[in-house]
Amino acid sequence: MILTASTVLPTQLGSFDVKIYRNHKGEEITAICKGDLQGHNDLPVRMHSACFTAEVLGSLKCDCKQQLDFALSYIAKHHGMVIYLPQEGRGIGLSNKIKAYALQEQGYDTIEANAMLNLPIDARTYDDAAQIIRLHDLESVQLLTNNPLKIKQLTELGIKVTGRLPVPSDPTSHAVDYLETKRQQMGHMLASQNARSKTIPDPISRPFIHINFAIDGHANTCCPNGEALSVSCNSDWQRVHELRQKYDAIAVGANTWLNDSPKLTVREEVLGREPMRQPARIVFAGKRAAKLQNLEVDQPNIHRATFLVGSATVRTKRGLTHVNADDYLLAQPLAQLKQKKVESMLVEGGITLIQSFVSQQLYDLVTIYVRTPSICKAVRLATEVLQGICADQIEARAFGEGILLSVVLEQSQLDARKKQELAYE
Repeated sequence: MILTASTVLPTQLGSFDVKIYRNHKGEEITAICKGDLQGHNDLPVRMHSACFTAEVLGSLKCDCKQQLDFALSYIAKHHGMVIYLPQEGRGIGLSNKIKAYALQEQGYDTIEANAMLNLPIDARTYDDAAQIIRLHDLESVQLLTNNPLKIKQLTELGIKVTGRLPVPSDPTSHAVDYLETKRQQMGHMLASQNARSKTIPDPISRPFIHINFAIDGHANTCCPNGEALSVSCNSDWQRVHELRQKYDAIAVGANTWLNDSPKLTVREEVLGREPMRQPARIVFAGKRAAKLQNLEVDQPNIHRATFLVGSATVRTKRGLTHVNADDYLLAQPLAQLKQKKVESMLVEGGITLIQSFVSQQLYDLVTIYVRTPSICKAVRLATEVLQGICADQIEARAFGEGILLSVVLEQSQLDARKKQELAYE
């Protein structure tokens, strides 16, 4: 791989360092760079294959131009690299791609069309990208991709992939079937076409909500008897306690409280220092509120509020604040909690309560620690456990002995710096 030319190029998306390399076949590979990248860890990298039809002609049959523009915008803000590879039509070339398009017009999907032409489904390779990454002495990369095959192939080429950054997709009516084929038959980490609701409750009327939980490599969040499952590693356990002291309250459901009797405290022995504060406790009791009306609220040397969310007919003991909720809709009790000065809360479980928050789209940030070394498996398990979280929303990063996932609600006001602080630091 030989560097043949370089310059600074101003574009509509920002100014970039553009480097042209020539591989052993004589093909030109473009590296579009932002920032001083030499020797970096966890650098955002997009491996993007050329798409003449979308990027030059404006074709509506795919989302390639959307992905390229997103990647360039992302590295313009965060620094990183887009490696532009001459692999038109997933590597089959422009002429064959147009032949496949003609078959798709007859009703065949992208995989069937390639097969009828005796062409591979995906003929792309990433050896050139790996060489360019090595030329920049990058210790590790985070791939901007929805394609698990890219993560797999780059890892097999000896590049350390420590994270995955999702690439949003908003397909045109012409591209819907194509992307659905990629999702169903090629394993791309995309949302199904009817997966998202468009109605988002107003976040101003509720506390800031961060959902955090852990699952093992088999998508389990608890033991078969409902008791807590030891999943987190030491690094994640410390992360959780750092999080707890940043929030006004920690919330759990009735089953979690009855099965585990969690302390919901910030522990000095885990932090390695005295906690800044102890958060209030919130128990969402649902129809089990009567069983929890005598909830033990006193803890030695800890002074904090405890809220029981449940039916208005429940009488609570001294020191326990009741918040009315006559059904499983969360917006009203959350508004009451905000009126009671709960401005932020960390929801830790169980999965039934967490699913309610997600289904009702009452959250700002979700973080999930998955005890597996595989980024793609972690993303898949998270979407299996939690309905309403889409694969193309999930950012993934190697953390401790597993993978830490994060999802921000699209309408949340959470900026990138605050997300970084809450999700990973």
